[in-house]
Amino acid sequence: MNFFRSHNPVYRRALNETESLDKTYEASTYAGVARKALFYIALVLVGAFGGLALMVANAELFVTMLIISLFTTTIFALFAFLIPSAAKVFGSLYCLAEGLLVGVVSLAFEAVAPGVVLAALLSTVVVLTLVVTLFLTGTVKVTSKFIRFLMIFALSILVTMLLLWIISLFIQIEFDFRIMAVVSGIMIFLCTLYLFFDLEMIRRVVEGGAPKFFEWYVAFGLVFTLVWLYMEILPLLARLMMRRD
Repeated sequence: MNFFRSHNPVYRRALNETESLDKTYEASTYAGVARKALFYIALVLVGAFGGLALMVANAELFVTMLIISLFTTTIFALFAFLIPSAAKVFGSLYCLAEGLLVGVVSLAFEAVAPGVVLAALLSTVVVLTLVVTLFLTGTVKVTSKFIRFLMIFALSILVTMLLLWIISLFIQIEFDFRIMAVVSGIMIFLCTLYLFFDLEMIRRVVEGGAPKFFEWYVAFGLVFTLVWLYMEILPLLARLMMRRD
């Protein structure tokens, strides 16, 4: 427990609250994390098909659905990450709302590049399989240096995007295909790094003997990254397929 306890202030706070209420609790397991990750993925699919059904019934809801999804997913994800003990509730709500967004966006890209959704799904599975293989074999180790690089890299991208947005308010910026492809490649690389981070968090939670509710927390982190990865791969493949045609 000491190794797990010493690495994340959010985890430490939640653990302290748990231990103050009950000195004994059921510990997290890999099987439990896997089941909860599958549950979250199922909710994303439910939200996606629900969004598609709404689009078929009333196509005019497209913009409204996008705005609602973007707003609600941001709020739900924030609460899910900041409050581990509430990840089950807010993570589930996020997956449903994000699923709606995924369904609508996927439909839009499939309309202009038929077959791109299946290709993006397969690519996401391939990336996940590769990451899991590299992680389990110890080829890639998530050390403190890895995490520090990840944080600096992510922060650099965030600051760059913010600066570009500010500049775009005063100067019109145009991005050609090559620049957009590079940007997408960088974001996919960032998602891949976060997958390694998610797997390491799962390992620490299980082997550190964390309370059962942490299964929801780390499973949500993994599914969050997978959905993000899919949403980055989708437009890149769509551009490539449209350019080919």
